[in-house]
Amino acid sequence: MNKIKVLMTAAVICMLAGCSSKEPAATSTSTSASADTQTGSETQAPAAAAEGEELFTCLISEAPAGVPFTDLTWTGFERIEQEYGAQVKLIEALDKAEYSEQIRAMAEMGANPIYTMFDTVNEVAIELAPEYPDTKFCLIDSNLDTKYDNVANVYVDSLEPAFVSGFVASKTTESGTVGWIGSLDIPVINRFRDAYLAGAVYGNPEVVVKTAYVGDDSDTVKAGEQTKIMVSQGADVIFQTANLAGLGVISACGEAGIKCIGVDEWQGDIDDCVFWSSLTDISGAVFDSFTSYKDGKFIPGKTNYGIETQSAIFDTRDYDKLPDEVKKQLDKLIADVKSGSLKLEELLK
Repeated sequence: MNKIKVLMTAAVICMLAGCSSKEPAATSTSTSASADTQTGSETQAPAAAAEGEELFTCLISEAPAGVPFTDLTWTGFERIEQEYGAQVKLIEALDKAEYSEQIRAMAEMGANPIYTMFDTVNEVAIELAPEYPDTKFCLIDSNLDTKYDNVANVYVDSLEPAFVSGFVASKTTESGTVGWIGSLDIPVINRFRDAYLAGAVYGNPEVVVKTAYVGDDSDTVKAGEQTKIMVSQGADVIFQTANLAGLGVISACGEAGIKCIGVDEWQGDIDDCVFWSSLTDISGAVFDSFTSYKDGKFIPGKTNYGIETQSAIFDTRDYDKLPDEVKKQLDKLIADVKSGSLKLEELLK
């Protein structure tokens, strides 16, 4: 519980004061799975990626350091720096009027690839891409049309990790009722919800799934109240996709003595109630995409880093604690997705 209180305090300080620089963050070791959809063909990387040349890349994000998704993404760049000796920069694009100027500045300085995050910045990167044909642009977590040969979409779909989380929840619940609590009723959050529901029903057609929204992505108090209501309805496993408010869900689950599923990164160190985490391995996707560029195999278009690319969708520390029978069933599910005999997207319809 002390870890939760520390995180809540840090989150509030960060929201009030902001963060101007990025310090290295620790990464957790995880392996496993998720699916790959590619368009376009490989193109040779520019001379900057040649043997012996200095590697220089950057992340331009409208969300500053201290915001969970930015921090999670940044660990991929830290790994690039550590393993490849590349120079990396985090550009906090806080003023929309300066997006173009910031992207141009990095291109002129020789950053390659240039990573941009969140669609307000990604849209500008696409507009400028034709002006810098030798610069590769990687849009992080975007569905925008990447129509140029020097633009790639580095994407991690929540479908697979959330579906697997629902499957695991349905296999570990004792009450037969599981829950999901999201931050806001918006498409990106509902993607988690729909996949979780589909996974739970796939694992057990008789399972009951309760859902709720906090209505805010930082209100831990309201998130805790929603959790208590869900517990009173019989849920003994709850998946939170509520950003900072999710800490309130985890805290309430711990107090109620039920299981919780974390999101985006491994959250088993927050409270013992978090027995499973639905990983969004954007850090691994960034590293893998940079590796492809460095090796002269830049792939334009959209690549989903998941089961087929062997990106992490869950943590081995959680997997190892599952009952052997559940492990076998989960292994089969993963194998079926890899082989194409199980198409998760069709289960959402």
